[in-house]
Amino acid sequence: MPVHITDAAPASVPPEPTPSPPGAPGLTPALARLAYTWNNTPRPVWRAARRLTDTLASSVPVVLSHAEGDGPGIAYAGLPVGQTNILQLMEHQRAQLGWKTAGRDTGSTGWRDVAAGRWPDADLVVIGAEEQRMSTLPSLGGLTAPFRIHLVVDIPDGEEELQQRISRRERWQFRRNQREHDWRLEEDSSPGALDFFYHRMHVPTMGHRHGDRSRTERLAVARHAILPRGTLFFVADRAGTRVAGVLCQWSADRRTLTTRLLGVLDGRDEHYQSGAFKAVYHLLLLWACAHRVPRVDFFGTEAFVSKGIFQWKRKFAPRLELPPNHFSTKRMRIYVRRDTPAVRDFLVANPLLRIDDRQTLTPVYFTDARRPPRLDVSARCPGVPEPEIVDLDAFLGSCPTPPGSTAP
Repeated sequence: MPVHITDAAPASVPPEPTPSPPGAPGLTPALARLAYTWNNTPRPVWRAARRLTDTLASSVPVVLSHAEGDGPGIAYAGLPVGQTNILQLMEHQRAQLGWKTAGRDTGSTGWRDVAAGRWPDADLVVIGAEEQRMSTLPSLGGLTAPFRIHLVVDIPDGEEELQQRISRRERWQFRRNQREHDWRLEEDSSPGALDFFYHRMHVPTMGHRHGDRSRTERLAVARHAILPRGTLFFVADRAGTRVAGVLCQWSADRRTLTTRLLGVLDGRDEHYQSGAFKAVYHLLLLWACAHRVPRVDFFGTEAFVSKGIFQWKRKFAPRLELPPNHFSTKRMRIYVRRDTPAVRDFLVANPLLRIDDRQTLTPVYFTDARRPPRLDVSARCPGVPEPEIVDLDAFLGSCPTPPGSTAP
């Protein structure tokens, strides 16, 4: 196996070197703008440069993630960004089924070996690559999804129509909470407001919700690259206390407002329980409707229907789009190497969005005689096709069942 293992890391250690803390010194305004452009610009020239850079590497990192007990082992090989965008999420999904991560082995391998199917010894193997590289990989037994998707709300002309598009229960909960707290949206793009939002809201919230899986922009990037082309909103309660906030950015034509950084005061649970976090989205959509903003982009997430943020944002009837930045041409492909009960449990619990050559996103739900498809984890959004139900016995027909494994 042409994977060169260099070390083993416990589950709490990220699979790549931890970046400098948000707001750390040393990132000049010019570098902050350059870093943000490299990762987020929709401009074709920059996207082409990024795509070329991500395609040229002859070797790629490999991470083999071990599970406690009989949980499925997961290997990731490919673009380095997939270690945080894809692997950490799948480890979290695995942990939700009762199998914590026992440790990781890290190393490297060549693209030629990846294309030849010489992969780490794992139950599930995930390859992350630009779509042109994906065409060189084995297609049998794999399922291809986008690296990331964006959820974009088209804003109608009137508030009544906007409200009707939001799920009934979500509307009811917001109105009930709004009567109690009398929230209002405030714009404040001053430097002091940004510092308060970043240190008192965004960073504590990311740490509280995601722990060592947290990833965000540095303060210098927020200050010099996002805010000059965006605006900062706060949700204030009846007493005038700012309890939540969101930093947004405008598209070049100012037709799309994209949420970039969010947070609640000190990351405290009480602001989730009161509905203040959800109020950010409701009030932002109402503001966009009042100001004739055509689109609000709720930003990106991975293509797993089961992810909580996807389920939450889906309540606002967004359309699913490929990202406007370099992620638009990046793909992930999941291969199943072993047919085990744990693998089947994982696949059924985590439906995802398959992408085809026409860039159509189709929800895929796995099932077998013992495991009904998780259609309760809905992917229903405007323009999304009906779900594809995939029988695991047929999908895994060519996969071996390890000796001693119980019947699936």
